[in-house]
Amino acid sequence: MKKVLALVMVLALALSFVACGGGSATVKTGLAIVSGTSPKDATADEAGLAQVDSTVAAVLVDANGKIVACKLDVAQNKIPVAADGTFDMNLTFQSKQELKEGYNMKGASPIGKEWYEQADAFAAYVIGKTAAEVEAIAVAGDHSGPDVADLAATCTMNVVDFKAAIVEACNNAQDLGAKATDTLGLGLSTEMSSSSKAPDADGDGLVQADTTYAAVTYGKDGKITSARVNATQAKFDVTAEGKVTAKGEIVPKMEQKDAYNMKGASPIGKEWFEQAGAFEAYAVGKTAAELAALPAGGHTTEPAADLAATCTMDIAAFTDAISRAAA
Repeated sequence: MKKVLALVMVLALALSFVACGGGSATVKTGLAIVSGTSPKDATADEAGLAQVDSTVAAVLVDANGKIVACKLDVAQNKIPVAADGTFDMNLTFQSKQELKEGYNMKGASPIGKEWYEQADAFAAYVIGKTAAEVEAIAVAGDHSGPDVADLAATCTMNVVDFKAAIVEACNNAQDLGAKATDTLGLGLSTEMSSSSKAPDADGDGLVQADTTYAAVTYGKDGKITSARVNATQAKFDVTAEGKVTAKGEIVPKMEQKDAYNMKGASPIGKEWFEQAGAFEAYAVGKTAAELAALPAGGHTTEPAADLAATCTMDIAAFTDAISRAAA
């Protein structure tokens, strides 16, 4: 009888382990962006600059609020502005993670580490921590690097925005179907907005860079198990004298909700965040390649018939960011 009871207890424990975790536990997917602008006026001797730095964090959080996966990146978009207010409207951009050694920080680093290496080290360091524990990580020095002994050999750069983005991503994480065993990806897609224009006789010009972000989880079969998307628009007024001025705070579109004010122009009466949310749900169960194969619908026609009632806006930036998240 004792052997039978022992066997029953072992089986019960095994079933409990399978149900509660063992790698198959459900986790929440979070995505957050922290942005800041650095405008600089042009002079006769030096170009001005419309610059925006958007730090983004993607996380997976377990039932206890602990981080089980984390990815970090920055869209550092720099647009030079000439003394007459003109600028290149066909610029292309890479994130800091995509630049790798091309970011060229290693020579100035006291530990000889490139930006992506230090960012990856910080992302690895927060695994197993809660949002409160991440927020409590001490920083010090002129560059606000982590004041933590076991990080000193791998990360010395400014981590203030890393911390803020990770904390926000943990706090907004949602149960969208991801498992602890899934692979977390983060992709960024930036382009010069078609709204950009040079100053002319009618008034000031506009520099606008739009970045789309995707946090995606993939199962072992390569299919998407959860998706979070968001976007930012960085806008700068530019004058014919080369003066560059940032146009207000950058608030991600998902956070703007109805204030983004797209509903009135939408053929289906849906706001940006609603359509983006519909696309997130549509992406689940598909591969990045399948999404990339969808023809871009533009602002008037959505190519996928099963999306038409919920999303009619251009999905090209979404699919590009998701493709980059899979790389």
